[in-house]
Amino acid sequence: MKSKVDRRGPKDLSPDFGSMHGSSPVWHPGATLGRPGSGIRNPLPGISLLAAVLGLVAACNLPLPQAQPDATRYFLLSAISVRPEAVAAAGKRWMVGVRAVELPAFLRTRSMAIRSRANEVAFLDFARWGEPLDQGIARVLAEDLRADGNVERAVTAPFRADDLRDFEVGVRVTACEGTADGDVRFAAAWRMTAPGVTGGMVAEGDYVAAGLRWDGHDHAQLAAKLSEAVAGLSRDIAAALPKETGK
Repeated sequence: MKSKVDRRGPKDLSPDFGSMHGSSPVWHPGATLGRPGSGIRNPLPGISLLAAVLGLVAACNLPLPQAQPDATRYFLLSAISVRPEAVAAAGKRWMVGVRAVELPAFLRTRSMAIRSRANEVAFLDFARWGEPLDQGIARVLAEDLRADGNVERAVTAPFRADDLRDFEVGVRVTACEGTADGDVRFAAAWRMTAPGVTGGMVAEGDYVAAGLRWDGHDHAQLAAKLSEAVAGLSRDIAAALPKETGK
Protein backbone atom coordinates (compact mmCIF):
# COMPACT_ATOMS: atom_id res chain seq x y z
CA MET A 1 0.00 0.00 0.00
CA LYS A 2 1.24 3.46 -0.91
CA SER A 3 1.41 6.04 1.82
CA LYS A 4 -0.10 9.44 1.22
CA VAL A 5 2.22 12.49 1.29
CA ASP A 6 0.87 15.78 2.60
CA ARG A 7 2.10 18.26 0.04
CA ARG A 8 0.93 21.30 2.11
CA GLY A 9 4.30 21.38 3.87
CA PRO A 10 5.44 20.46 7.36
CA LYS A 11 3.02 21.12 10.15
CA ASP A 12 3.91 23.02 13.34
CA LEU A 13 3.66 20.23 15.85
CA SER A 14 4.02 22.63 18.83
CA PRO A 15 0.68 23.17 20.46
CA ASP A 16 -0.56 26.74 20.64
CA PHE A 17 -1.02 26.97 24.37
CA GLY A 18 -2.18 30.54 24.12
CA SER A 19 -5.06 29.63 21.89
CA MET A 20 -5.80 26.47 23.83
CA HIS A 21 -6.09 28.07 27.20
CA GLY A 22 -6.68 31.72 26.32
CA SER A 23 -5.45 33.26 29.60
CA SER A 24 -1.89 31.89 29.59
CA PRO A 25 0.62 34.04 27.64
CA VAL A 26 3.22 32.35 25.48
CA TRP A 27 6.84 33.30 25.93
CA HIS A 28 9.20 32.57 23.08
CA PRO A 29 12.96 32.50 23.48
CA GLY A 30 14.45 35.82 22.33
CA ALA A 31 11.25 37.73 23.01
CA THR A 32 11.73 41.21 24.52
CA LEU A 33 9.97 42.14 27.75
CA GLY A 34 7.42 44.81 27.18
CA ARG A 35 7.52 44.54 23.37
CA PRO A 36 4.07 44.97 21.82
CA GLY A 37 2.47 41.61 21.28
CA SER A 38 4.75 39.81 23.71
CA GLY A 39 2.02 39.58 26.33
CA ILE A 40 4.40 40.44 29.22
CA ARG A 41 4.65 43.97 30.72
CA ASN A 42 8.07 45.59 31.33
CA PRO A 43 8.53 46.05 35.11
CA LEU A 44 11.27 48.76 34.80
CA PRO A 45 8.97 51.85 34.70
CA GLY A 46 7.26 50.74 37.89
CA ILE A 47 10.59 50.14 39.61
CA SER A 48 11.84 53.58 38.51
CA LEU A 49 8.73 55.28 39.85
CA LEU A 50 9.05 53.45 43.17
CA ALA A 51 12.71 54.48 43.45
CA ALA A 52 11.78 58.12 42.75
CA VAL A 53 9.07 58.06 45.43
CA LEU A 54 11.42 56.50 47.97
CA GLY A 55 14.09 59.09 47.13
CA LEU A 56 11.60 61.91 47.64
CA VAL A 57 10.53 60.51 51.00
CA ALA A 58 14.16 60.18 52.08
CA ALA A 59 14.88 63.77 50.98
CA CYS A 60 11.94 65.06 53.01
CA ASN A 61 13.38 63.42 56.10
CA LEU A 62 16.81 65.06 55.70
CA PRO A 63 17.50 67.98 58.08
CA LEU A 64 17.29 71.40 56.39
CA PRO A 65 20.49 73.49 56.41
CA GLN A 66 20.47 76.07 59.17
CA ALA A 67 20.62 79.77 58.17
CA GLN A 68 23.96 81.26 59.17
CA PRO A 69 23.96 84.71 60.83
CA ASP A 70 25.45 87.54 58.77
CA ALA A 71 28.86 88.29 60.26
CA THR A 72 29.23 91.60 58.40
CA ARG A 73 29.79 94.64 60.64
CA TYR A 74 29.19 98.25 59.64
CA PHE A 75 31.15 101.27 60.90
CA LEU A 76 30.78 105.04 60.84
CA LEU A 77 33.17 107.93 61.23
CA SER A 78 32.24 110.15 64.16
CA ALA A 79 32.90 113.75 65.14
CA ILE A 80 35.13 114.45 68.08
CA SER A 81 32.96 115.66 70.94
CA VAL A 82 33.51 119.18 72.26
CA ARG A 83 32.19 120.60 75.50
CA PRO A 84 29.13 122.78 74.68
CA GLU A 85 30.12 125.45 77.21
CA ALA A 86 33.50 125.88 75.53
CA VAL A 87 31.89 126.38 72.15
CA ALA A 88 29.35 128.87 73.47
CA ALA A 89 32.04 130.90 75.24
CA ALA A 90 34.10 131.26 72.08
CA GLY A 91 31.34 132.94 70.05
CA LYS A 92 30.79 131.62 66.53
CA ARG A 93 31.26 133.75 63.44
CA TRP A 94 31.81 132.28 59.95
CA MET A 95 29.48 130.20 57.79
CA VAL A 96 31.36 127.45 55.94
CA GLY A 97 30.26 125.11 53.17
CA VAL A 98 31.98 121.73 52.70
CA ARG A 99 31.99 120.65 49.07
CA ALA A 100 31.75 117.04 47.91
CA VAL A 101 34.87 115.18 49.03
CA GLU A 102 37.00 113.63 46.28
CA LEU A 103 38.29 110.08 46.78
CA PRO A 104 40.69 107.93 44.74
CA ALA A 105 39.00 105.12 42.84
CA PHE A 106 40.19 102.38 45.22
CA LEU A 107 38.44 104.03 48.17
CA ARG A 108 35.06 104.35 46.43
CA THR A 109 33.80 101.18 48.07
CA ARG A 110 31.89 100.30 51.23
CA SER A 111 34.54 97.74 52.21
CA MET A 112 37.23 98.89 54.62
CA ALA A 113 40.64 99.02 52.98
CA ILE A 114 43.65 97.42 54.69
CA ARG A 115 47.02 97.97 53.08
CA SER A 116 49.29 94.98 53.58
CA ARG A 117 52.18 96.16 51.40
CA ALA A 118 53.10 99.34 49.56
CA ASN A 119 51.36 98.13 46.40
CA GLU A 120 48.81 95.69 47.86
CA VAL A 121 45.47 96.44 49.49
CA ALA A 122 42.77 94.12 50.85
CA PHE A 123 39.06 95.02 50.90
CA LEU A 124 37.16 93.51 53.82
CA ASP A 125 33.68 92.23 52.97
CA PHE A 126 32.93 91.60 56.65
CA ALA A 127 33.96 95.13 57.78
CA ARG A 128 32.13 97.79 55.80
CA TRP A 129 31.32 101.48 56.01
CA GLY A 130 27.73 102.22 56.92
CA GLU A 131 27.63 105.10 54.40
CA PRO A 132 29.68 106.09 51.33
CA LEU A 133 33.10 107.10 52.64
CA ASP A 134 33.18 110.47 50.84
CA GLN A 135 29.84 111.42 52.41
CA GLY A 136 31.01 110.24 55.83
CA ILE A 137 34.18 112.35 55.67
CA ALA A 138 32.20 115.44 54.57
CA ARG A 139 29.61 114.93 57.31
CA VAL A 140 32.20 114.56 60.08
CA LEU A 141 34.32 117.42 58.74
CA ALA A 142 31.29 119.76 58.90
CA GLU A 143 30.44 118.58 62.43
CA ASP A 144 34.01 119.15 63.58
CA LEU A 145 34.08 122.61 61.99
CA ARG A 146 30.86 123.54 63.83
CA ALA A 147 32.69 122.80 67.07
CA ASP A 148 35.27 125.49 66.32
CA GLY A 149 34.71 128.80 68.07
CA ASN A 150 35.27 130.76 64.85
CA VAL A 151 32.50 128.94 62.89
CA GLU A 152 28.83 129.81 63.23
CA ARG A 153 27.51 127.25 60.77
CA ALA A 154 28.88 124.47 58.53
CA VAL A 155 26.86 122.72 55.82
CA THR A 156 27.64 120.03 53.27
CA ALA A 157 27.00 119.90 49.53
CA PRO A 158 24.64 119.89 47.74
CA PHE A 159 23.92 123.36 49.08
CA ARG A 160 20.39 124.74 49.30
CA ALA A 161 19.44 128.18 48.03
CA ASP A 162 19.23 129.47 51.60
CA ASP A 163 22.62 127.99 52.64
CA LEU A 164 24.57 131.25 52.97
CA ARG A 165 28.31 130.67 52.97
CA ASP A 166 31.23 132.97 53.69
CA PHE A 167 33.71 130.27 52.66
CA GLU A 168 33.68 126.96 50.87
CA VAL A 169 36.15 124.14 51.46
CA GLY A 170 37.09 121.50 48.89
CA VAL A 171 38.89 118.35 50.06
CA ARG A 172 40.69 115.68 48.03
CA VAL A 173 41.52 112.60 50.13
CA THR A 174 44.46 110.48 48.99
CA ALA A 175 44.62 107.93 51.83
CA CYS A 176 42.06 106.65 54.34
CA GLU A 177 42.91 103.13 55.49
CA GLY A 178 44.65 101.00 58.06
CA THR A 179 47.72 98.88 57.52
CA ALA A 180 48.27 95.27 58.48
CA ASP A 181 51.07 96.24 60.89
CA GLY A 182 48.92 98.76 62.81
CA ASP A 183 49.46 102.15 61.15
CA VAL A 184 46.52 104.45 60.34
CA ARG A 185 46.92 106.30 57.05
CA PHE A 186 44.99 109.46 56.29
CA ALA A 187 46.08 112.22 53.93
CA ALA A 188 44.20 115.00 52.16
CA ALA A 189 44.72 118.22 50.22
CA TRP A 190 42.29 121.07 50.88
CA ARG A 191 41.45 124.48 49.46
CA MET A 192 39.34 127.28 50.93
CA THR A 193 37.61 129.79 48.68
CA ALA A 194 35.32 132.78 49.18
CA PRO A 195 32.30 132.62 46.85
CA GLY A 196 31.75 135.77 44.83
CA VAL A 197 35.25 137.10 45.45
CA THR A 198 37.55 137.65 42.47
CA GLY A 199 40.23 134.98 42.54
CA GLY A 200 38.31 133.34 45.35
CA MET A 201 41.17 131.38 46.92
CA VAL A 202 41.70 132.16 50.61
CA ALA A 203 43.98 129.34 51.80
CA GLU A 204 45.08 125.82 50.92
CA GLY A 205 47.10 123.08 52.51
CA ASP A 206 48.05 119.41 52.75
CA TYR A 207 47.25 117.38 55.81
CA VAL A 208 48.79 114.04 56.82
CA ALA A 209 47.73 112.36 60.05
CA ALA A 210 50.62 111.30 62.25
CA GLY A 211 51.01 109.07 65.29
CA LEU A 212 47.75 107.15 64.89
CA ARG A 213 47.82 103.40 65.52
CA TRP A 214 45.34 100.52 65.75
CA ASP A 215 45.74 96.92 66.89
CA GLY A 216 45.30 95.43 63.40
CA HIS A 217 42.14 93.50 64.39
CA ASP A 218 39.54 95.82 65.94
CA HIS A 219 37.89 97.60 63.01
CA ALA A 220 35.79 99.78 65.33
CA GLN A 221 39.10 101.06 66.68
CA LEU A 222 40.29 101.76 63.13
CA ALA A 223 37.10 103.77 62.41
CA ALA A 224 37.68 105.77 65.61
CA LYS A 225 41.30 106.53 64.65
CA LEU A 226 40.27 107.66 61.16
CA SER A 227 37.69 109.90 62.85
CA GLU A 228 40.55 111.47 64.82
CA ALA A 229 42.36 112.03 61.53
CA VAL A 230 39.36 113.90 60.07
CA ALA A 231 39.23 116.00 63.24
CA GLY A 232 42.87 116.93 62.68
CA LEU A 233 42.01 118.00 59.13
CA SER A 234 39.16 120.18 60.43
CA ARG A 235 41.54 121.91 62.85
CA ASP A 236 43.92 122.76 60.00
CA ILE A 237 41.06 124.22 57.97
CA ALA A 238 39.59 126.14 60.92
CA ALA A 239 42.99 127.66 61.68
CA ALA A 240 43.04 129.17 58.16
CA LEU A 241 39.76 131.04 58.66
CA PRO A 242 40.13 134.79 59.07
CA LYS A 243 39.88 135.98 62.65
CA GLU A 244 37.79 139.08 61.84
CA THR A 245 34.12 139.05 62.64
CA GLY A 246 32.00 137.57 59.87
CA LYS A 247 29.34 139.42 57.91
